[in-house]
Amino acid sequence: MVKYEIMMKRAKNFWSIYRRSRKGIIGLGILVVFILIAILAPYIAPYDPLKDRTLAGTRAKPVWLVRLTGANYSLNVFPIEDPDFCTQDSIDQWTVETSTPGWEILVEWTEEKGFGNETIPGCMLVKFTKTGASDENPSITLYKEIDYPYSGYPARFKICLAARLQSEGGRATVKVFIERLNDGEKFYIWEERVTPQKKWVEFKHADSWSSQMKIKVFKDVLIDPAQVIFNSPGKYRIGMEAQIYPEDYTDFNLYIDDYDIKLYGTAFGLLGTDHFGRDIFSQLIWGSRISLFVGLMAAFVGVVIGLIVGLVSGYLGGMVDEILMRFADMLLVIPFLPLVLVLIAVLGSSIWNLVILLGLLGWMSFSRIIRSQVLSLKERAFVEAARAAGAGAGHIILRHLLPNVLSLVYVNLALTVPTIITVEAALSWLGLGDPNTMTWGMMLHNVQYWGAYKDWWWVLPPGICISLLSLSFVLIGYAIDEIVNPRLRKR
Repeated sequence: MVKYEIMMKRAKNFWSIYRRSRKGIIGLGILVVFILIAILAPYIAPYDPLKDRTLAGTRAKPVWLVRLTGANYSLNVFPIEDPDFCTQDSIDQWTVETSTPGWEILVEWTEEKGFGNETIPGCMLVKFTKTGASDENPSITLYKEIDYPYSGYPARFKICLAARLQSEGGRATVKVFIERLNDGEKFYIWEERVTPQKKWVEFKHADSWSSQMKIKVFKDVLIDPAQVIFNSPGKYRIGMEAQIYPEDYTDFNLYIDDYDIKLYGTAFGLLGTDHFGRDIFSQLIWGSRISLFVGLMAAFVGVVIGLIVGLVSGYLGGMVDEILMRFADMLLVIPFLPLVLVLIAVLGSSIWNLVILLGLLGWMSFSRIIRSQVLSLKERAFVEAARAAGAGAGHIILRHLLPNVLSLVYVNLALTVPTIITVEAALSWLGLGDPNTMTWGMMLHNVQYWGAYKDWWWVLPPGICISLLSLSFVLIGYAIDEIVNPRLRKR
Protein backbone atom coordinates (compact mmCIF):
# COMPACT_ATOMS: atom_id res chain seq x y z
CA MET A 1 0.00 0.00 0.00
CA VAL A 2 2.85 2.38 0.86
CA LYS A 3 4.63 1.56 -2.40
CA TYR A 4 1.42 2.23 -4.32
CA GLU A 5 1.02 5.62 -2.66
CA ILE A 6 4.63 6.50 -3.42
CA MET A 7 4.18 5.50 -7.07
CA MET A 8 1.00 7.56 -7.38
CA LYS A 9 2.72 10.56 -5.83
CA ARG A 10 5.62 10.27 -8.24
CA ALA A 11 3.22 9.96 -11.17
CA LYS A 12 1.35 13.11 -10.08
CA ASN A 13 4.61 15.01 -9.69
CA PHE A 14 5.75 13.84 -13.13
CA TRP A 15 2.47 14.93 -14.73
CA SER A 16 2.54 18.31 -13.02
CA ILE A 17 5.95 18.96 -14.61
CA TYR A 18 5.13 17.30 -17.95
CA ARG A 19 1.99 19.33 -18.62
CA ARG A 20 4.05 22.54 -18.52
CA SER A 21 5.89 21.38 -21.63
CA ARG A 22 4.16 22.64 -24.75
CA LYS A 23 6.02 20.15 -26.92
CA GLY A 24 5.05 17.28 -24.65
CA ILE A 25 1.35 18.19 -24.66
CA ILE A 26 1.27 18.53 -28.45
CA GLY A 27 3.03 15.19 -28.89
CA LEU A 28 0.75 13.46 -26.39
CA GLY A 29 -2.32 14.92 -28.08
CA ILE A 30 -1.26 13.63 -31.51
CA LEU A 31 -0.50 10.19 -30.04
CA VAL A 32 -3.88 10.00 -28.29
CA VAL A 33 -5.63 10.79 -31.57
CA PHE A 34 -3.83 7.95 -33.36
CA ILE A 35 -4.52 5.55 -30.49
CA LEU A 36 -8.23 6.37 -30.66
CA ILE A 37 -8.20 5.89 -34.43
CA ALA A 38 -6.54 2.48 -34.00
CA ILE A 39 -9.05 1.40 -31.34
CA LEU A 40 -12.10 2.66 -33.24
CA ALA A 41 -10.91 1.45 -36.67
CA PRO A 42 -13.77 -1.09 -37.12
CA TYR A 43 -16.32 1.68 -36.55
CA ILE A 44 -14.57 4.46 -38.48
CA ALA A 45 -13.74 2.32 -41.50
CA PRO A 46 -15.93 -0.80 -41.70
CA TYR A 47 -14.35 -2.14 -44.92
CA ASP A 48 -11.57 -4.70 -44.71
CA PRO A 49 -8.48 -3.01 -46.19
CA LEU A 50 -7.37 -6.20 -47.97
CA LYS A 51 -10.34 -8.50 -48.50
CA ASP A 52 -13.07 -6.04 -49.52
CA ARG A 53 -12.28 -5.61 -53.19
CA THR A 54 -14.29 -4.10 -56.04
CA LEU A 55 -16.11 -1.67 -53.77
CA ALA A 56 -16.14 0.68 -56.76
CA GLY A 57 -14.16 1.14 -59.95
CA THR A 58 -10.38 0.86 -59.78
CA ARG A 59 -8.52 4.07 -58.95
CA ALA A 60 -11.84 5.78 -58.22
CA LYS A 61 -11.48 9.39 -57.15
CA PRO A 62 -12.74 10.74 -53.82
CA VAL A 63 -16.34 11.92 -53.99
CA TRP A 64 -15.54 15.35 -52.58
CA LEU A 65 -12.80 15.90 -55.18
CA VAL A 66 -14.98 15.28 -58.22
CA ARG A 67 -17.73 17.42 -56.78
CA LEU A 68 -15.31 20.29 -56.19
CA THR A 69 -13.82 20.04 -59.67
CA GLY A 70 -17.18 19.54 -61.38
CA ALA A 71 -15.88 16.57 -63.39
CA ASN A 72 -18.23 13.99 -64.86
CA TYR A 73 -18.35 11.07 -62.50
CA SER A 74 -20.59 8.27 -61.31
CA LEU A 75 -21.29 6.62 -57.99
CA ASN A 76 -22.14 2.98 -57.36
CA VAL A 77 -25.58 1.86 -58.51
CA PHE A 78 -26.73 -1.45 -57.04
CA PRO A 79 -30.44 -1.56 -57.96
CA ILE A 80 -31.27 -5.19 -57.07
CA GLU A 81 -32.37 -5.49 -53.45
CA ASP A 82 -32.37 -9.30 -53.15
CA PRO A 83 -30.42 -11.05 -55.92
CA ASP A 84 -30.50 -14.38 -54.04
CA PHE A 85 -34.33 -14.60 -54.11
CA CYS A 86 -34.65 -15.27 -50.40
CA THR A 87 -38.38 -14.44 -50.36
CA GLN A 88 -41.34 -14.23 -52.70
CA ASP A 89 -41.16 -10.42 -52.57
CA SER A 90 -37.79 -10.52 -54.32
CA ILE A 91 -39.45 -12.08 -57.39
CA ASP A 92 -42.20 -9.48 -57.51
CA GLN A 93 -39.66 -6.75 -58.35
CA TRP A 94 -39.12 -8.31 -61.78
CA THR A 95 -41.47 -7.80 -64.74
CA VAL A 96 -42.36 -11.02 -66.61
CA GLU A 97 -43.28 -11.19 -70.30
CA THR A 98 -44.27 -14.37 -72.12
CA SER A 99 -46.59 -15.22 -74.98
CA THR A 100 -45.96 -18.69 -76.37
CA PRO A 101 -49.16 -20.51 -77.47
CA GLY A 102 -49.44 -24.11 -76.42
CA TRP A 103 -47.23 -23.64 -73.36
CA GLU A 104 -48.02 -22.69 -69.79
CA ILE A 105 -45.22 -20.70 -68.17
CA LEU A 106 -45.28 -19.97 -64.44
CA VAL A 107 -42.80 -17.97 -62.37
CA GLU A 108 -42.70 -18.71 -58.66
CA TRP A 109 -40.45 -18.83 -55.64
CA THR A 110 -39.06 -22.12 -54.38
CA GLU A 111 -37.27 -23.04 -51.16
CA GLU A 112 -34.69 -25.14 -52.97
CA LYS A 113 -31.10 -24.17 -52.30
CA GLY A 114 -29.73 -21.66 -54.72
CA PHE A 115 -26.37 -21.07 -56.33
CA GLY A 116 -23.14 -20.84 -54.39
CA ASN A 117 -24.24 -20.35 -50.79
CA GLU A 118 -25.86 -23.48 -49.40
CA THR A 119 -26.96 -21.64 -46.25
CA ILE A 120 -29.28 -19.26 -48.15
CA PRO A 121 -32.45 -21.06 -49.27
CA GLY A 122 -34.61 -19.90 -52.14
CA CYS A 123 -34.37 -19.19 -55.85
CA MET A 124 -36.63 -18.36 -58.78
CA LEU A 125 -38.37 -21.24 -60.55
CA VAL A 126 -39.73 -20.93 -64.09
CA LYS A 127 -42.00 -23.84 -65.02
CA PHE A 128 -42.57 -24.65 -68.69
CA THR A 129 -45.45 -27.08 -69.32
CA LYS A 130 -46.76 -27.98 -72.77
CA THR A 131 -50.57 -27.73 -72.86
CA GLY A 132 -51.34 -28.10 -76.58
CA ALA A 133 -49.98 -28.46 -80.06
CA SER A 134 -47.22 -25.95 -80.73
CA ASP A 135 -44.20 -25.73 -83.04
CA GLU A 136 -42.73 -22.72 -81.25
CA ASN A 137 -39.97 -22.82 -78.69
CA PRO A 138 -41.30 -21.38 -75.43
CA SER A 139 -39.54 -18.29 -74.11
CA ILE A 140 -39.74 -15.86 -71.23
CA THR A 141 -38.34 -12.38 -70.56
CA LEU A 142 -37.68 -11.01 -67.09
CA TYR A 143 -36.48 -7.44 -66.66
CA LYS A 144 -36.32 -4.55 -64.30
CA GLU A 145 -36.12 -0.85 -65.09
CA ILE A 146 -33.43 1.13 -63.31
CA ASP A 147 -32.58 4.81 -63.22
CA TYR A 148 -29.00 5.80 -64.03
CA PRO A 149 -28.72 9.45 -62.90
CA TYR A 150 -25.07 10.28 -63.64
CA SER A 151 -23.63 12.09 -66.63
CA GLY A 152 -20.41 10.14 -66.31
CA TYR A 153 -20.32 6.49 -67.35
CA PRO A 154 -19.60 3.76 -64.76
CA ALA A 155 -16.09 2.44 -64.41
CA ARG A 156 -17.40 -1.09 -64.73
CA PHE A 157 -20.64 -3.05 -64.79
CA LYS A 158 -21.21 -6.67 -63.97
CA ILE A 159 -24.29 -8.82 -64.42
CA CYS A 160 -24.50 -11.87 -62.20
CA LEU A 161 -26.72 -14.81 -63.09
CA ALA A 162 -26.79 -18.53 -62.46
CA ALA A 163 -29.19 -20.97 -64.14
CA ARG A 164 -29.98 -24.68 -63.85
CA LEU A 165 -32.34 -26.76 -66.05
CA GLN A 166 -34.25 -29.73 -64.74
CA SER A 167 -35.92 -32.00 -67.32
CA GLU A 168 -35.60 -35.37 -69.03
CA GLY A 169 -34.07 -33.85 -72.13
CA GLY A 170 -33.90 -30.81 -74.34
CA ARG A 171 -31.92 -27.69 -73.59
CA ALA A 172 -32.26 -23.96 -72.94
CA THR A 173 -30.53 -20.77 -73.98
CA VAL A 174 -30.33 -17.93 -71.50
CA LYS A 175 -29.33 -14.41 -72.55
CA VAL A 176 -28.77 -11.28 -70.46
CA PHE A 177 -29.28 -7.84 -71.96
CA ILE A 178 -29.24 -4.12 -71.21
CA GLU A 179 -31.71 -1.89 -73.04
CA ARG A 180 -31.32 1.86 -73.18
CA LEU A 181 -34.87 3.23 -73.09
CA ASN A 182 -33.86 6.71 -74.29
CA ASP A 183 -33.32 5.43 -77.83
CA GLY A 184 -34.49 1.81 -77.53
CA GLU A 185 -31.07 0.32 -78.31
CA LYS A 186 -30.65 -3.17 -76.88
CA PHE A 187 -27.33 -4.82 -76.05
CA TYR A 188 -27.14 -8.58 -75.54
CA ILE A 189 -24.27 -8.91 -73.11
CA TRP A 190 -23.80 -12.69 -72.95
CA GLU A 191 -25.59 -15.98 -73.44
CA GLU A 192 -25.14 -19.46 -72.08
CA ARG A 193 -26.41 -22.85 -73.13
CA VAL A 194 -28.03 -24.74 -70.25
CA THR A 195 -28.57 -28.50 -70.42
CA PRO A 196 -30.35 -30.73 -67.89
CA GLN A 197 -27.89 -31.28 -65.06
CA LYS A 198 -27.48 -30.81 -61.34
CA LYS A 199 -24.79 -28.17 -61.68
CA TRP A 200 -25.49 -24.47 -62.00
CA VAL A 201 -24.30 -22.56 -65.06
CA GLU A 202 -22.76 -19.25 -64.05
CA PHE A 203 -22.51 -16.20 -66.32
CA LYS A 204 -18.83 -15.44 -65.76
CA HIS A 205 -18.34 -13.22 -68.82
CA ALA A 206 -21.28 -10.83 -68.37
CA ASP A 207 -18.75 -8.23 -67.28
CA SER A 208 -17.62 -5.06 -69.01
CA TRP A 209 -14.01 -6.05 -68.25
CA SER A 210 -14.37 -9.43 -69.97
CA SER A 211 -12.39 -9.56 -73.21
CA GLN A 212 -14.61 -12.43 -74.41
CA MET A 213 -17.69 -10.26 -74.04
CA LYS A 214 -16.05 -7.30 -75.78
CA ILE A 215 -15.13 -9.42 -78.78
CA LYS A 216 -18.48 -11.23 -78.98
CA VAL A 217 -20.71 -8.18 -78.58
CA PHE A 218 -18.64 -5.26 -79.89
CA LYS A 219 -16.01 -7.03 -82.05
CA ASP A 220 -13.34 -4.88 -80.40
CA VAL A 221 -11.29 -5.85 -77.34
CA LEU A 222 -10.19 -2.24 -76.75
CA ILE A 223 -13.71 -0.83 -76.41
CA ASP A 224 -15.24 0.08 -73.05
CA PRO A 225 -18.76 -1.42 -72.96
CA ALA A 226 -19.69 0.65 -69.89
CA GLN A 227 -18.95 3.84 -71.78
CA VAL A 228 -20.85 2.72 -74.88
CA ILE A 229 -23.98 1.48 -73.13
CA PHE A 230 -24.33 3.98 -70.27
CA ASN A 231 -23.50 7.05 -72.37
CA SER A 232 -26.15 9.28 -70.81
CA PRO A 233 -28.34 9.51 -67.72
CA GLY A 234 -31.82 8.04 -67.99
CA LYS A 235 -33.88 4.86 -67.76
CA TYR A 236 -32.36 1.48 -68.55
CA ARG A 237 -33.82 -1.99 -68.63
CA ILE A 238 -31.80 -4.88 -67.22
CA GLY A 239 -33.17 -8.22 -68.29
CA MET A 240 -32.87 -11.88 -69.12
CA GLU A 241 -34.35 -13.91 -71.97
CA ALA A 242 -34.68 -17.68 -71.66
CA GLN A 243 -35.76 -19.95 -74.49
CA ILE A 244 -36.44 -23.67 -74.24
CA TYR A 245 -35.69 -26.12 -77.05
CA PRO A 246 -37.98 -29.00 -76.01
CA GLU A 247 -37.07 -31.74 -78.54
CA ASP A 248 -40.37 -33.61 -77.86
CA TYR A 249 -40.18 -33.14 -74.07
CA THR A 250 -43.06 -31.38 -72.33
CA ASP A 251 -41.94 -30.35 -68.82
CA PHE A 252 -39.04 -28.10 -67.90
CA ASN A 253 -38.00 -26.44 -64.65
CA LEU A 254 -35.57 -23.56 -65.07
CA TYR A 255 -34.01 -22.33 -61.82
CA ILE A 256 -32.64 -18.80 -61.68
CA ASP A 257 -30.50 -17.43 -58.84
CA ASP A 258 -27.95 -14.74 -58.02
CA TYR A 259 -29.63 -12.41 -60.53
CA ASP A 260 -27.96 -9.05 -60.04
CA ILE A 261 -26.36 -6.11 -61.78
CA LYS A 262 -23.76 -3.84 -60.26
CA LEU A 263 -22.63 -0.54 -61.73
CA TYR A 264 -19.33 0.46 -60.15
CA GLY A 265 -18.75 4.19 -59.99
CA THR A 266 -15.72 6.30 -60.83
CA ALA A 267 -15.93 8.08 -57.44
CA PHE A 268 -16.04 6.48 -54.01
CA GLY A 269 -15.60 7.42 -50.36
CA LEU A 270 -13.29 9.95 -48.77
CA LEU A 271 -10.05 8.87 -50.48
CA GLY A 272 -11.21 6.80 -53.44
CA THR A 273 -10.07 3.26 -54.23
CA ASP A 274 -6.83 1.54 -55.21
CA HIS A 275 -6.10 -0.63 -58.23
CA PHE A 276 -8.19 -3.50 -56.81
CA GLY A 277 -11.15 -1.30 -55.90
CA ARG A 278 -10.29 -1.36 -52.17
CA ASP A 279 -11.13 1.60 -49.96
CA ILE A 280 -8.03 3.75 -49.41
CA PHE A 281 -9.55 5.47 -46.38
CA SER A 282 -10.00 2.08 -44.67
CA GLN A 283 -6.39 1.21 -45.45
CA LEU A 284 -5.27 4.48 -43.85
CA ILE A 285 -7.32 3.92 -40.69
CA TRP A 286 -6.42 0.25 -40.23
CA GLY A 287 -2.77 1.03 -41.00
CA SER A 288 -2.53 3.03 -37.77
CA ARG A 289 -2.88 -0.20 -35.79
CA ILE A 290 0.03 -1.91 -37.51
CA SER A 291 2.30 1.12 -37.38
CA LEU A 292 1.69 1.60 -33.65
CA PHE A 293 2.12 -2.10 -32.96
CA VAL A 294 5.37 -2.46 -34.93
CA GLY A 295 6.83 0.79 -33.56
CA LEU A 296 6.07 0.08 -29.91
CA MET A 297 6.87 -3.65 -29.91
CA ALA A 298 10.14 -3.41 -31.84
CA ALA A 299 11.28 -0.41 -29.80
CA PHE A 300 10.41 -2.23 -26.56
CA VAL A 301 12.39 -5.32 -27.61
CA GLY A 302 15.40 -3.24 -28.61
CA VAL A 303 15.34 -1.13 -25.44
CA VAL A 304 15.00 -4.17 -23.15
CA ILE A 305 17.91 -5.97 -24.83
CA GLY A 306 20.06 -2.83 -24.76
CA LEU A 307 19.20 -2.26 -21.10
CA ILE A 308 20.17 -5.80 -20.07
CA VAL A 309 23.40 -5.81 -22.10
CA GLY A 310 24.40 -2.35 -20.84
CA LEU A 311 23.75 -3.19 -17.17
CA VAL A 312 25.57 -6.52 -17.27
CA SER A 313 28.47 -5.24 -19.36
CA GLY A 314 28.99 -2.08 -17.33
CA TYR A 315 28.81 -3.68 -13.90
CA LEU A 316 30.66 -6.96 -14.46
CA GLY A 317 33.36 -5.49 -16.73
CA GLY A 318 36.36 -7.60 -17.69
CA MET A 319 35.93 -10.35 -20.26
CA VAL A 320 32.11 -10.12 -20.16
CA ASP A 321 32.27 -6.42 -21.00
CA GLU A 322 34.80 -7.05 -23.77
CA ILE A 323 32.74 -9.80 -25.43
CA LEU A 324 29.42 -7.94 -25.27
CA MET A 325 30.79 -4.62 -26.53
CA ARG A 326 32.78 -6.19 -29.36
CA PHE A 327 29.65 -8.05 -30.44
CA ALA A 328 27.72 -4.76 -30.38
CA ASP A 329 30.50 -3.11 -32.41
CA MET A 330 30.33 -5.92 -34.96
CA LEU A 331 26.60 -5.39 -35.46
CA LEU A 332 27.03 -1.62 -35.64
CA VAL A 333 29.50 -1.79 -38.55
CA ILE A 334 27.33 -4.12 -40.64
CA PRO A 335 25.21 -2.05 -43.08
CA PHE A 336 21.70 -2.09 -41.64
CA LEU A 337 19.58 -2.18 -44.79
CA PRO A 338 21.43 -5.02 -46.63
CA LEU A 339 21.38 -7.09 -43.42
CA VAL A 340 17.64 -6.59 -43.01
CA LEU A 341 17.03 -7.39 -46.69
CA VAL A 342 18.89 -10.70 -46.39
CA LEU A 343 17.20 -11.69 -43.11
CA ILE A 344 13.71 -10.78 -44.37
CA ALA A 345 14.33 -12.81 -47.53
CA VAL A 346 15.39 -15.83 -45.44
CA LEU A 347 12.81 -15.62 -42.64
CA GLY A 348 9.86 -14.26 -44.62
CA SER A 349 8.19 -10.86 -44.64
CA SER A 350 5.69 -11.21 -41.83
CA ILE A 351 4.90 -8.56 -39.24
CA TRP A 352 6.27 -10.66 -36.38
CA ASN A 353 9.53 -11.32 -38.22
CA LEU A 354 9.82 -7.59 -38.87
CA VAL A 355 9.21 -6.75 -35.21
CA ILE A 356 11.78 -9.28 -34.01
CA LEU A 357 14.42 -8.24 -36.55
CA LEU A 358 14.06 -4.52 -35.90
CA GLY A 359 14.16 -5.16 -32.15
CA LEU A 360 17.22 -7.43 -32.32
CA LEU A 361 19.08 -4.97 -34.54
CA GLY A 362 18.23 -1.83 -32.60
CA TRP A 363 19.81 -2.28 -29.16
CA MET A 364 23.53 -1.64 -29.73
CA SER A 365 23.69 2.15 -29.36
CA PHE A 366 21.41 2.15 -26.32
CA SER A 367 23.47 -0.56 -24.62
CA ARG A 368 26.54 1.69 -24.88
CA ILE A 369 24.63 4.59 -23.31
CA ILE A 370 23.51 2.41 -20.39
CA ARG A 371 27.00 0.96 -19.99
CA SER A 372 28.56 4.41 -19.69
CA GLN A 373 26.05 5.35 -16.99
CA VAL A 374 26.64 2.10 -15.09
CA LEU A 375 30.42 2.60 -15.20
CA SER A 376 29.87 5.86 -13.33
CA LEU A 377 27.18 4.61 -10.95
CA LYS A 378 29.02 1.49 -9.77
CA GLU A 379 31.74 3.67 -8.27
CA ARG A 380 29.24 5.58 -6.12
CA ALA A 381 29.12 5.15 -2.35
CA PHE A 382 25.70 3.48 -2.24
CA VAL A 383 26.93 0.69 -4.55
CA GLU A 384 30.07 0.23 -2.46
CA ALA A 385 27.93 0.06 0.67
CA ALA A 386 25.66 -2.59 -0.89
CA ARG A 387 28.68 -4.61 -1.98
CA ALA A 388 30.20 -4.35 1.52
CA ALA A 389 26.90 -5.55 3.03
CA GLY A 390 27.21 -8.76 1.00
CA ALA A 391 24.80 -7.97 -1.83
CA GLY A 392 25.33 -10.00 -5.00
CA ALA A 393 25.70 -8.67 -8.55
CA GLY A 394 22.07 -9.43 -9.43
CA HIS A 395 20.74 -7.61 -6.38
CA ILE A 396 22.91 -4.54 -7.01
CA ILE A 397 21.94 -4.39 -10.70
CA LEU A 398 18.20 -4.75 -10.07
CA ARG A 399 17.81 -2.75 -6.85
CA HIS A 400 20.45 -0.02 -7.19
CA LEU A 401 21.58 0.45 -10.78
CA LEU A 402 18.34 -0.20 -12.70
CA PRO A 403 16.26 2.49 -10.93
CA ASN A 404 18.96 5.06 -11.66
CA VAL A 405 18.97 4.44 -15.43
CA LEU A 406 15.21 4.07 -15.97
CA SER A 407 14.92 7.72 -16.99
CA LEU A 408 17.17 6.95 -19.97
CA VAL A 409 14.91 3.99 -20.83
CA TYR A 410 11.83 6.20 -21.05
CA VAL A 411 13.55 8.78 -23.23
CA ASN A 412 15.16 6.25 -25.55
CA LEU A 413 11.92 4.28 -25.91
CA ALA A 414 10.06 7.39 -27.01
CA LEU A 415 12.81 8.39 -29.44
CA THR A 416 13.24 4.88 -30.90
CA VAL A 417 9.60 4.38 -31.90
CA PRO A 418 9.65 6.95 -34.77
CA THR A 419 12.80 5.34 -36.14
CA ILE A 420 11.12 1.94 -36.18
CA ILE A 421 7.98 3.36 -37.82
CA THR A 422 9.95 4.99 -40.63
CA VAL A 423 12.11 1.89 -41.13
CA GLU A 424 9.00 -0.31 -41.39
CA ALA A 425 7.50 2.14 -43.90
CA ALA A 426 10.72 2.10 -45.93
CA LEU A 427 10.90 -1.70 -45.96
CA SER A 428 7.25 -1.98 -46.97
CA TRP A 429 7.78 0.60 -49.70
CA LEU A 430 10.62 -1.57 -51.03
CA GLY A 431 8.22 -4.53 -51.15
CA LEU A 432 9.49 -6.30 -48.03
CA GLY A 433 6.40 -5.69 -45.91
CA ASP A 434 3.88 -8.31 -44.89
CA PRO A 435 1.48 -8.74 -47.84
CA ASN A 436 -1.22 -10.00 -45.46
CA THR A 437 -1.42 -6.70 -43.56
CA MET A 438 -2.01 -3.16 -44.72
CA THR A 439 0.40 -0.57 -43.38
CA TRP A 440 1.12 3.00 -44.37
CA GLY A 441 4.35 1.82 -45.95
CA MET A 442 2.46 -0.82 -47.94
CA MET A 443 0.09 1.90 -49.18
CA LEU A 444 3.08 3.85 -50.50
CA HIS A 445 4.44 0.65 -52.04
CA ASN A 446 1.15 0.18 -53.92
CA VAL A 447 1.36 3.77 -55.14
CA GLN A 448 4.85 3.11 -56.46
CA TYR A 449 3.94 -0.31 -57.92
CA TRP A 450 0.93 0.98 -59.86
CA GLY A 451 2.54 4.29 -60.81
CA ALA A 452 -0.17 6.31 -59.07
CA TYR A 453 2.04 9.27 -58.15
CA LYS A 454 -0.48 11.73 -59.59
CA ASP A 455 -3.19 10.47 -57.22
CA TRP A 456 -2.08 12.79 -54.41
CA TRP A 457 -5.07 11.80 -52.24
CA TRP A 458 -3.49 8.33 -52.17
CA VAL A 459 0.13 9.48 -51.75
CA LEU A 460 -0.09 12.25 -49.14
CA PRO A 461 -2.29 10.77 -46.35
CA PRO A 462 -0.01 7.82 -45.41
CA GLY A 463 3.07 10.05 -45.63
CA ILE A 464 1.46 12.68 -43.42
CA CYS A 465 0.37 10.04 -40.89
CA ILE A 466 3.89 8.57 -40.71
CA SER A 467 5.30 12.06 -40.13
CA LEU A 468 2.74 13.03 -37.49
CA LEU A 469 3.02 9.79 -35.52
CA SER A 470 6.82 9.97 -35.58
CA LEU A 471 6.67 13.64 -34.56
CA SER A 472 4.44 12.82 -31.59
CA PHE A 473 6.98 10.38 -30.13
CA VAL A 474 9.86 12.79 -30.79
CA LEU A 475 8.06 15.59 -28.95
CA ILE A 476 7.20 13.25 -26.06
CA GLY A 477 10.83 12.08 -25.90
CA TYR A 478 12.15 15.64 -25.77
CA ALA A 479 9.65 16.55 -23.05
CA ILE A 480 10.63 13.53 -20.93
CA ASP A 481 14.31 14.29 -21.47
CA GLU A 482 13.79 17.82 -20.14
CA ILE A 483 12.11 16.41 -17.03
CA VAL A 484 14.62 13.70 -16.16
CA ASN A 485 17.70 15.73 -17.13
CA PRO A 486 18.20 18.46 -14.48
CA ARG A 487 20.64 20.41 -16.68
CA LEU A 488 18.02 20.75 -19.44
CA ARG A 489 15.33 21.63 -16.92
CA LYS A 490 17.35 24.57 -15.59
CA ARG A 491 17.63 26.19 -19.01
